[in-house]
Amino acid sequence: MSVSASADQAEIVDGRLACAGCGATYPVVQGVPRFADNDAYVNSFSFEWNVHRTTQLDSLNGRSDSERRLRHELGFPLEELHGKLVLDIGCGSGRFAEVALRYGATVVGIDLSLAVDAAYKNIGRHPNMHILQADVFKLPLKREVFDVIYSIGVLHHTPNCRVAFEQLPKHLKAGGRLAITVYIAANRVYIASSNLWRRVTTRLPKRLLYALCHVAAPLYYVYRVPGLYHLGMTLLPINMDPDWRWRVLDTFDTYSPRYQSYHTHPEVFAWFEAAGLRNIRVLGPAVTVTAEK
Repeated sequence: MSVSASADQAEIVDGRLACAGCGATYPVVQGVPRFADNDAYVNSFSFEWNVHRTTQLDSLNGRSDSERRLRHELGFPLEELHGKLVLDIGCGSGRFAEVALRYGATVVGIDLSLAVDAAYKNIGRHPNMHILQADVFKLPLKREVFDVIYSIGVLHHTPNCRVAFEQLPKHLKAGGRLAITVYIAANRVYIASSNLWRRVTTRLPKRLLYALCHVAAPLYYVYRVPGLYHLGMTLLPINMDPDWRWRVLDTFDTYSPRYQSYHTHPEVFAWFEAAGLRNIRVLGPAVTVTAEK
């Protein structure tokens, strides 16, 4: 690749990347190379993560949820990320990448949505952070170069979760580790109820749906009344985080994405087996599976 650009110190802010081999060019806009023309089917995440740019960042919210979740879902100590090249598929606003950077990793964060702009504002100036707007089905990356690849709560929002997963092992080096988490097909009543609502909510203007999520957020206190939780979550599922900002964010996250699939542990385990991965481990409570190449 060759570059024509304007720069801020050593950081390329605006310009174009040109492929010496095929002649294709790609814009660099606001510090992020854009290998996708638009945010396609993920515009709800473009809205979501720019509104809630800092809500889930451990460094700013006084919580440690992102670190605890990354530690659990990678299945190995975060200290082992030190010096590793890590690929974060569906980086969002950078909540997990921030943790990996803190433990000494070099991180490439990929997202199809304009969440890349939020991620750049949050962590894009870190010398070991590299953010790309790109499609998981057409990753502009070399194969067999990453030590660790993870995708946490993302692939089930693609048109084909399994095919999206199949793109990842190609970019993992021998001995590298891969971890994914997808929604579990367990509570069929909850899934049926939320999917029924989603027939309407996915068609609403994003700002209107976001406002309605604020209206629904106080149901948290109703659902905490003994005997009302299961009834309430059957009629209108909402997120039950005590923090209202997380509650609104995750409720919106349930009702806004165009694609949302649910899977089982044996199903995802079979994907890893078919990809020729080894030392496959199945973790819970969601469908979290890790393995080595």
